[in-house]
Amino acid sequence: MTQSYRLIKKTLLATASVILLMGEAYASSIGGVIESTGVGSLVRESSDEVKADVGQEIELNDTAQTAKGRMLIKFLDDAELSLIEHTKVYIDKVYYDPNPSKSKMVMKMALGTARFASGRLGMVDKKNIDISTPTATIAVRGTDFTTTVDELGRSLVILLPDEWGEPSGEIIVSNDAGSITLTEAYAATLVSSIATPPTAKVVIDNITPATIDNMFIVNPPEEVKQALEEQLADEQDKDMGALDVDYLAFDELEKDFSDYVDDGVYTRLDFDALSGDFLTDVQDVVEELIRTMAELEDVQDSQGSGKARLVNAKWGYNTDSQYSVFEEDGGIAFYRNVNGVISIRFLTGGGISLFTDVNGYKDTITADGGEEINVFVTQQDF
Repeated sequence: MTQSYRLIKKTLLATASVILLMGEAYASSIGGVIESTGVGSLVRESSDEVKADVGQEIELNDTAQTAKGRMLIKFLDDAELSLIEHTKVYIDKVYYDPNPSKSKMVMKMALGTARFASGRLGMVDKKNIDISTPTATIAVRGTDFTTTVDELGRSLVILLPDEWGEPSGEIIVSNDAGSITLTEAYAATLVSSIATPPTAKVVIDNITPATIDNMFIVNPPEEVKQALEEQLADEQDKDMGALDVDYLAFDELEKDFSDYVDDGVYTRLDFDALSGDFLTDVQDVVEELIRTMAELEDVQDSQGSGKARLVNAKWGYNTDSQYSVFEEDGGIAFYRNVNGVISIRFLTGGGISLFTDVNGYKDTITADGGEEINVFVTQQDF
């Protein structure tokens, strides 16, 4: 610890002492940066941005953010907040009162991977610590956990062990749709949206706190993938009734590429031009995440010679992209009718790459290897 930081720490502690004598009040400084590597900064309530150097004080309503860097913040009650690369946390409210039941700590994990360990000085009752993500609220009854949040707000929460390898307590992860309590070391849950309950609790094997990073939301551990699949299956069972069945719907979820070859060619006569989902069901969010975990590939007999092969799409209606893909006039057609119509037809005889970035869907569909014909479809808000 450098001499300058010791001086800052003494100043912070002195400030805390003054607050405790005055009763409930707000401190201008509520902590400090004790470790910093790479690129990181603090955005003040005034919109001023300061570099997150070691010794930099933390103030109310700061936004701590990193680019290619990491940051460790210690608060006056010894609570610690650790941010890895490309992470953003809003520090909404932190104040200390002589009566810990009146103290408060509120922050929002907005993006990336952050680790929170509650303070050891007993200055804030744990019931008054409010940690949230875009899709969930975390009630702290333990001391140490991580959150990993992606651009869509999907949140993976993991309870960490204490220094002896035992659970560090318990945390309750909840939102409008339900809640789950984590009580075991490396117990985890994934929350896909504010209207989707947390997945069933799973315990992740063969990880350490150091291995938990942003890749966990892109490529979750197998235990989390299984919990997602079970949740989706349960939701489908609950929602499906006799009146909900569309007996004319193209049932692509029950087929693989061999089914398409046996049943013939999917053409314009097989698709519904009104199949676009204008009010996306929360199940689709989970379904899209599962879909991105593995490459999707489908083949059908072409009206011309040979077979037509798609990657990242299926022949027929695709739930994730909302494209209907079919053969027409010897070519391949893509049709999408959601907040505007996208209708594209390619002649056969060359590799096709269709990149789409609209309405939350962003991916590339290729046909016959791609690379020869490249089309980009993007949406702009004016």
